[in-house]
Amino acid sequence: DQSCVAIAVPVNAYLDSSGDRWKCDRGFRESGDSCAPLEIPQEGYVGRSGNDWECNRGYRKRDESCVAVEVPSHGYLDSSGRDWDCERGFKKGLRSCQAFQVPMNAHLGYSGNGWVCDRGYRPLGGRLSGRSLLVIKTRPTPVCSQYSS
Repeated sequence: DQSCVAIAVPVNAYLDSSGDRWKCDRGFRESGDSCAPLEIPQEGYVGRSGNDWECNRGYRKRDESCVAVEVPSHGYLDSSGRDWDCERGFKKGLRSCQAFQVPMNAHLGYSGNGWVCDRGYRPLGGRLSGRSLLVIKTRPTPVCSQYSS
């Protein structure tokens, strides 16, 4: 005896496009044979998938909550909004932005987190990073010396 049986769709769910299984509505997640509402913490919202949550910009997930991103002095929220980076002329430390010294006859590199010797000068006591002349410091006080023929 063959027959077709209706698919039981729980409350807060719908049949998916295949028509042979169900999915939970946005803001709910599967819990056994039913759909349970998401528990969204303060500063959170329903994520893109619809069955999970994300934190607002300036907050990050920690366990089941959203905690504020602590941005140090000379720092700013990065493009993700869940971490921070440092302004030009500062390097990211564990919990702070530390200024770095640009030696005489040098200037900040394009990225702002390193320096480059001015035209006609080369690093003394450092090593070159590729062809860009971005200096990777190997001396306590790096300097740029004039090229000599």
